[in-house]
Amino acid sequence: MKRFFNNIKQRIIPTNALTRSLSLRLGLIIVIIVTVVFSLLFGYLFFRCKRYIQNAAFERATQLLDNTAEHINGIMDETELVTNFMATTTPQHLHPDSLLVFTHRTVQQNAFLTGFAISMEPYYFPEMGRYFSAYSLRHRPSDALDSLSLTNAPLPDSITTVREGPFEYFDAVWYKTPRILGKSCWIDAFDDYNEGTLSSPDIMTSYCCPMRDADGRYIGSITASLTLKWLSQVITDLKPYPNSSAIMIGRDGTYLVHPDTAKLFRESIFSDAAPEAKRDIEAMGSKMLAGHSGMTETIVDGQPAFIFYRPMLRTGWSIAIVCPVSDVFARYNRLLTAVWIFIILGLALLMLFCYQTVRRAVQPLRQLDEQAKRIAEGHFDEPLPQSQRSDSVGRLQNSFIQMQQSLAQTVSDIQQANQELEQHNHELAAATQLKVETNQRKTAFIQDMYHEIRTPLNIICGFAQVLSASLHGLPEEEVSDITARMKESANDISRLTCQLGEMTTDNPKDKE
Repeated sequence: MKRFFNNIKQRIIPTNALTRSLSLRLGLIIVIIVTVVFSLLFGYLFFRCKRYIQNAAFERATQLLDNTAEHINGIMDETELVTNFMATTTPQHLHPDSLLVFTHRTVQQNAFLTGFAISMEPYYFPEMGRYFSAYSLRHRPSDALDSLSLTNAPLPDSITTVREGPFEYFDAVWYKTPRILGKSCWIDAFDDYNEGTLSSPDIMTSYCCPMRDADGRYIGSITASLTLKWLSQVITDLKPYPNSSAIMIGRDGTYLVHPDTAKLFRESIFSDAAPEAKRDIEAMGSKMLAGHSGMTETIVDGQPAFIFYRPMLRTGWSIAIVCPVSDVFARYNRLLTAVWIFIILGLALLMLFCYQTVRRAVQPLRQLDEQAKRIAEGHFDEPLPQSQRSDSVGRLQNSFIQMQQSLAQTVSDIQQANQELEQHNHELAAATQLKVETNQRKTAFIQDMYHEIRTPLNIICGFAQVLSASLHGLPEEEVSDITARMKESANDISRLTCQLGEMTTDNPKDKE
């Protein structure tokens, strides 16, 4: 019986251990599975989303760079068109006063021009001496920079036209470069200041065109200038993101436009790179100077950033937009945070729902567990209510109830058999005790009989010896007395034997 109950307990107790945490375990398993599936799904979706955002940022920055380059190229195209036209028509009207008028009118009619100069070879006009350079310079109020456009709309500015003073402009880069190359070209930005001459306070960049006479001889140079401040304003407006910035480098990598004006013309993209990003910046700078377009992810001012760059082919310059990664993925990060909050709340609600659902589903198992404990403790008379569920748990509960009822009936039968066996044992013990007592009395009786028989036998034996030894020598009276005693002793033995036979006949159980 003990082994039987132990077997039942061993079968039920694991269910008990499982039931104690089954709701939580199943809930956790479901949540873990859902979390893994959703993590893989959302991970893939967010990976694709991140790639899409990165590509969109690349396209957006590239589009802005292209638009800005087209805007700048439009200005440069107009500048080249005007300068080339003047280089073709001016040799037909070479007169000092005419050249002054040409420069003034050109600056006046082209709002994008800051300066325009027609500079002649030494002693081209003998009466003017060695130097003759007609130069017109536009003076713009600082608040009018934003109104610049390709149109010839009137601007609140003024134009000063002068004949440049006697200075060796022949050595100036804007004059000697087209003379040496023999063709039109853009030159890097330069400081227009010359002491004693009409100069712009801003850094300038110029398109220089050689001027030739009808015979093809070089007679001078025409220079159209744009202020770098205007270019800087156009490039600075490149802000695809709140914290993005723009730069422009020259042919040698020197900064022509930079958010930190202290670095202009003093530092280059190669000298300004942070140690942790030096290799990336140097590789990018080499590509920019080689005229390539692209994107580099590196560290700028201690923060990860994307740098999108594009060349200005006609000048050899290159412009770039620096976009912090945090700005590029700002919406993505906000969306990611919101989604993770949603997922965590959803998983918490799912966990609670699964816990409650599983808890109600395994409630019968908990009842079975408690009932199994009661059965293991010997309580078989506490039946469970029949389950109305048709699932496995309901069938298990009803089967357990049937098992409990069968077990209770079996235990009842066993208890009744035990009671009958115990009663039989009591009777058997009493009979055994009675037999023992009877045997004891029989033994005592036999011992008494032994003593009772031995005395007559001794008498008979004694007299028999006397008679056999001296039968003829004894008197008749003595012989008669002896035989009478022997007969009396024999009768005593016969009587004792009959008593013993009667006792044996009266107790048949003793015979058994």
